[in-house]
Amino acid sequence: MIKKLFAAALFCTLISAFQTSAKAFYPPAHNERFAVRTLQTLHSAEVTYQATAGNGNFGSLANLLQANLIDAATASGNKNGYHFVVQTTAMNGNTPANFSITATPQRYRKTGRKSFYINTSGVMRGADKNGLPATADDPIIENLCLPNEECTISSIRTLHSAEVTYQATYGNGSFGTLNQLAAVGLVNELLARGYANGYNHTIAFTPRTTTSEATFSISAVPIAYGVTGFRSFYIATDGVIHAADRHGEPATADDPVIEY
Repeated sequence: MIKKLFAAALFCTLISAFQTSAKAFYPPAHNERFAVRTLQTLHSAEVTYQATAGNGNFGSLANLLQANLIDAATASGNKNGYHFVVQTTAMNGNTPANFSITATPQRYRKTGRKSFYINTSGVMRGADKNGLPATADDPIIENLCLPNEECTISSIRTLHSAEVTYQATYGNGSFGTLNQLAAVGLVNELLARGYANGYNHTIAFTPRTTTSEATFSISAVPIAYGVTGFRSFYIATDGVIHAADRHGEPATADDPVIEY
């Protein structure tokens, strides 16, 4: 009986280990795509941290986690088969703060082939470094998508839905500020601060009068134009999203409608 129990326990342990291993080691190309996305997320988090909690300086992974700008898995430095290292240099007189981030396969050829590098400029570089970290001398990676802009479209839709819900319930016909939306659980804490995914979000209101209904508009502008995003976004009470490359200025209702 004891031998059977031992054998069963050993079998379960082996199965668990196999499942854990299978989850940890996706195909290298899959991991590489996620590594690039994570680096872009970290870059946006650094820019946001500098503009808010960092007082002009960039932060460590622990700092970014404490500021709720990244998740715990990213803050661990190991995610999707890659090891992430952040290096920062503080402001010194007239010398601005800067940072660099590397993403290196945890097991070369098993969890990834390419190593990646990004710094304050926002330019992504990468190459097959035989398992060594990439540097600023490696080739630029072209044709990267802009997940910040995609996420921002989702964020302003979330805010729009929150406003409609707030007006119909807690607001008694009026729309709410970011803090008011967060207080009743309609948006999360990060979005309530006004910045998320490398964008600043602001809400403007027109109060209800005897002849007109209350209205609102939401604007989302890149925190660092050309680095955390190019397009600015605008949505109003009608729910139509407008966007354009405004060179860091807010979008308006006169900008082109986007089909998302």
